[in-house]
Amino acid sequence: MTELASARGVLRRAQAGESISNDVLLAAHDLLHAQVPPQLGDSSMRRLAELLVGRGVVPKPRDYDGRWWLWWPKNCHGPCRDCGKTRSLTRYSARFGNEYRYLCARCRSAERQRIAQQAGRLLDMQDPRQPAPKTAPTILTLPAAGGAIVPSPADRDWESYVDRLEELLGALDWAGFDLPEAWHTDFDAREGAALFATLWRGDGALDVQYNPHQQVLCLQPFDDEAGEWPESYSLLQDSIDVSVAPSQQQAVAAVTAAAGEAGLLDASHVRVADFAPPEAKQEFSLRRIRRIFQPAAAYRQLPLPDLLREVAEIEWLNAHLDWVVGMTGQDVAPDIVPDAAALGVAAWCWRNNTAVEEHHLDTDVLMARVNIAVTRITQQHVCPVEGIDWDSIKNALMDPQWALPDGTPVCSLFGPGWTEVAATVTGELDRWHHLDHEVLGPHTTLILMSIGGSTSYTDTWWGQGRWLGICRRVIDDATTAGLSLPAPYDRRGPDALLADLDAPDRLSAPVLDWLIDLPAADVHGPRGLRMHHATRPTQRLWTPYWLTDTSP
Repeated sequence: MTELASARGVLRRAQAGESISNDVLLAAHDLLHAQVPPQLGDSSMRRLAELLVGRGVVPKPRDYDGRWWLWWPKNCHGPCRDCGKTRSLTRYSARFGNEYRYLCARCRSAERQRIAQQAGRLLDMQDPRQPAPKTAPTILTLPAAGGAIVPSPADRDWESYVDRLEELLGALDWAGFDLPEAWHTDFDAREGAALFATLWRGDGALDVQYNPHQQVLCLQPFDDEAGEWPESYSLLQDSIDVSVAPSQQQAVAAVTAAAGEAGLLDASHVRVADFAPPEAKQEFSLRRIRRIFQPAAAYRQLPLPDLLREVAEIEWLNAHLDWVVGMTGQDVAPDIVPDAAALGVAAWCWRNNTAVEEHHLDTDVLMARVNIAVTRITQQHVCPVEGIDWDSIKNALMDPQWALPDGTPVCSLFGPGWTEVAATVTGELDRWHHLDHEVLGPHTTLILMSIGGSTSYTDTWWGQGRWLGICRRVIDDATTAGLSLPAPYDRRGPDALLADLDAPDRLSAPVLDWLIDLPAADVHGPRGLRMHHATRPTQRLWTPYWLTDTSP
């Protein structure tokens, strides 16, 4: 008991601000671990673990019998293992021999991108005579009971299931969904293990079930039958079953493709059911306003009414809110979606409210290339935790060496007009930078930019999660109508074109021009990207659960 009291005394001294070495903190943690069974959930041991992570001290995968993840925090604040910056961190599971590590959102995203690039290089090494594999989800029928008996998983097996599941859902995690701290589990000797939970982003929800022995991940509609979540709405109407039997990289790509095509990686578009009473519609609108600006009130430590009064006094911001939030983006849910926020910066600090449109480039294809280049830059400087790095975006866009993939400097494309373009773009970025830091804070700014990047201004832009799904629809409609694909895809085929459209700015002008307008089509269609109905986002519906009679 004296040793336990001594270990807890170390914790109290550290929390009081006394200088305690890492070795002493770790020794106190280990003493508690040796004396108190972890399953009892000793709070002192957990708090010591949080302090250690905050200093960059993290166990190795097999430390503490490989079970340290039971009490070490999943989310915390400290130095990121990869970039070294002190940020909000998430415990990133060990896969393929990697160490357990705590990474910030940016480094987790960078790692996912590296994995995707590695998968792409592996695909490029395939026999070129073989068609590229499709990344669309494979619909499966689950095997009936009666197969071989599955042995009951050990604790370490369950941990590995969670690790793989969270990696499969990495794209949803980045798109703002809250992955659960703990998954519900079940086991059947014939069907195997099952992990399931409801994933939330704001008031939108979907159910997830993962069956590791059957190697299938199911994304399912959410149904609040008991009215436990009165503001909730389902993000899916139909179930999506994705085969995760291939390699992990291919499985992650398949889940990402399925989620992207279903609109789950973009901001949600939701409206109130037409038959809902006026008071329900009004409450829905008020709740949306509260969810947009409550983070700003917390950031400023102001009551929400005081914050809203201050916002109302900023004339240009009110004009933006009236048009973007109240009109063109009126159905966009107030969630933080990093890729949508990047599109919002590109749309409202580059393309709109600046001199860019006045100096429109010679062709829509060239303008599209520049829009993609801007979006690529903004994506690199948007973090769901830290916010938007406005200075880095400005420096990148104003860099004279900033160029398209073919080496053409962007500033040269605008000729003498670049001076005005640069001045107005810089002005917009500086204005939002000031608003972010002095008035709204990072989270409300991210929400506003996520809404701004989810309107009709950007529904045909590269950078949204639905991009490849939209392109697939354009290509399928064209080939079904008998139109020829542009060279060289008239020989390589539609799958090759779709794969290359992941980086459309690297394609030739004739290919992009074909995608935008399908030049061989007549007035009756099929439609290219500019006019295709698939560019319209999926509409979700909020129906108050107490409305059981839907008659007029």
